[in-house]
Amino acid sequence: MILNSIYGIALGPGDPELLTLKALRILKEVDLIFYPGSITEGIKKSFVFPILQYHKLENKELRGFFLKMSNDRKQASEIYDSTAKEIQEAYHSGKKIAIVCEGDISLYASFSYILAELQNLQLPVSLVPGINSFSLGAAQHKIPLSLLNDKIVVIPRVKHITEITTYFLEFDTVILMKIRSGWSNFQSELAKKDWKCYYCERLGTKQEYITTDLTTLTHREIPYFSLLIIKK
Repeated sequence: MILNSIYGIALGPGDPELLTLKALRILKEVDLIFYPGSITEGIKKSFVFPILQYHKLENKELRGFFLKMSNDRKQASEIYDSTAKEIQEAYHSGKKIAIVCEGDISLYASFSYILAELQNLQLPVSLVPGINSFSLGAAQHKIPLSLLNDKIVVIPRVKHITEITTYFLEFDTVILMKIRSGWSNFQSELAKKDWKCYYCERLGTKQEYITTDLTTLTHREIPYFSLLIIKK
């Protein structure tokens, strides 16, 4: 049984069974769960809400905080600030609280911005890590991310093939996150390289798609939840 606390809980990359026993135990014990979502063309969606449904957590008090899919961080900052204040109010009312996020809680997680707000408010927060997307991607492709002294780099939003080439001067495996924004710039050049590429999208969901054949992606719309593992 947990005391009056605030927990940041990672839910993993999408498969509802890929969260830790500790994460699930805490989610069952808390009173209130905050979960993230997005707003696209006025429509609210949440990648993590189905995971909460899978574990039959609808009997909890659930509150979503939704971010517009935009490079303008003003709205996001306002949402993080208002959500942190809601958490503060709920905490002082005696509730046990969890804030969940997809993937791992310390890797490109929106929770990190809320964590900063909660720390500014001097509230006690405990974090429960989870499986990140590229670990699941490697498992689905049945490849090692690294062996012996291999070096790995994780890079978001690469724009040009020259960036990837530069990373391979020092690293053995390059993991590209958030590839959608630059994909059209480097896809054709990438196909010409003598590298091994492992594409992943919507990992752990019913819409999961993986391939090592980049030609299948020529006319494919690349979603936000996609990544590429590249090895020499």
